[in-house]
Amino acid sequence: MKILMVNDSLIRGGKERRMLEIIKGLKSRGDHFDIYLIVLIDIVEYEYVYDLPIKFEVLQRKYKRDPSLVFKLKKIISAYQPDIIHSWSTMASVYLSAANLFTKIPLVNAVLADAYANLNLSDKNYLMVKLTTPFSAVLVSNSEAGIRAYHTPLHKSICIYNGVNFNRFENLRPPAEIENEILGGPKNGRVVVAMVAGFDKRKDFESLINVALKMCPSRKDLVFLLIGNGPLLETLKAKVPSELLDRQIIFTGKRSDIESILQIIDIGMLITFYEGISNAIIEYMAMGKPVIASRGGGTGELVSNNINGYLVDQKSEVQIEEKIELLLNNEGMRTSMGRQAYSWVRKKFDIEEKTDEYIDLYNKLIGASHNPSTQNKNQSLPEGRS
Repeated sequence: MKILMVNDSLIRGGKERRMLEIIKGLKSRGDHFDIYLIVLIDIVEYEYVYDLPIKFEVLQRKYKRDPSLVFKLKKIISAYQPDIIHSWSTMASVYLSAANLFTKIPLVNAVLADAYANLNLSDKNYLMVKLTTPFSAVLVSNSEAGIRAYHTPLHKSICIYNGVNFNRFENLRPPAEIENEILGGPKNGRVVVAMVAGFDKRKDFESLINVALKMCPSRKDLVFLLIGNGPLLETLKAKVPSELLDRQIIFTGKRSDIESILQIIDIGMLITFYEGISNAIIEYMAMGKPVIASRGGGTGELVSNNINGYLVDQKSEVQIEEKIELLLNNEGMRTSMGRQAYSWVRKKFDIEEKTDEYIDLYNKLIGASHNPSTQNKNQSLPEGRS
C-alpha cells in the first residue's frame, strides 16, 4: 500500500509525534506499506525521521499561502500514484484538496486535534475544516469531542485516539541524575507537581503559577516544574519572585527527555482550554502519575474524575489548589490514582492497536474507491468508532 502523508513541519509537537508514531507502527509491519512523507516548512526537530525507512522531502513553501504548492503536490501525486493521501495539518489539507481534485484517491483529513467550545467560521481552523470536508474521504479526530466541536458529518468522521509506543518509557536516565540537574539535589521527600505544555494562549499556565505563588511560601516541600517553551514564557516567568524561582517554581524550557523527567514527578497537570486528547496526559499516565486537568474538550475521555485523577473547572484557581492539596497530603491516594492511570492508558492507547485502526481505515477507503457505488452516506467506517 502506497501512502502519501503531508504535514506543515516536524516541530517538536504532539501532532507531529502522533504522525511519526503511526509511520513507525506501519513500517514495523514489514514491507506492506510504502510511505512518502512531505512537510511544507523546513523545520525538522524530530531528526530521527531521516533514519526511518521512508521517502522524506521538504517541499518548502515560499510564503504563508503559496499556490505553487498545489501544482507541486499534483505532480507528486501523479508520479507517486498513492493508494491513500493522509493530511495531518489544515494548510496541507487545503493544498491537497486542490491537488487531488480530479483523482479517486481517498484523502484522509486528520486535522481535528482540539475541541474548543462554540467554534464558528471566524475561527481559521474551523473554516479550513469546512472548506476541505467535501474533498475528504474521511475526517479523523483524536477525540470524540473534536468531532462534536467541528460539527463534521458523522458518516465521514472517525475518532482514532493517539497511539503511544510504551517502549519510550524504558531505559531512561537515572532519576537521581534528573533530580540533581533539575531540582539541584536529591528530592528528599519533596512533592513535584509538573505541567508539560507550550507557553501560549491555549494553555493556562497563568492560573497554575498563581496557585504556585500562593502555596509555595507555606509549603517548602512543594515544587512546581513547568516544562515547555513558547511566546508567553518570559512574561509568566517574570511573575515569579527571585526567592521562589528555580527553587520551588522551576521553568525548564523545552526538553527532549520528557519521559526521564516524568520519573521524578508526583502529580501531572494540564490546565488549559478545550484540548483534544493531550499527549502530556497520556505520558503522565504511562508513568503511573495521577492527573489534575481542566474540564472541556477530550480531556474527560482520558481523566476519570476521582479515579485516575481530578477534573477542575477552567480558570478555577480555587479548585486547582484544592486538588493539589488533596494529593499533596495523601501519598496513598497519589499511588492508587497513579496505578489506575497506568492501567487505563496502557489498555486504551497502545500504538499497535492504533496502527491497526489506521490500517482498517485505509483498507476500507481503498475498497470504496475501487467500488464507487459504496461511496454514500450509508457507508460504514471501521467497526467500533464514530
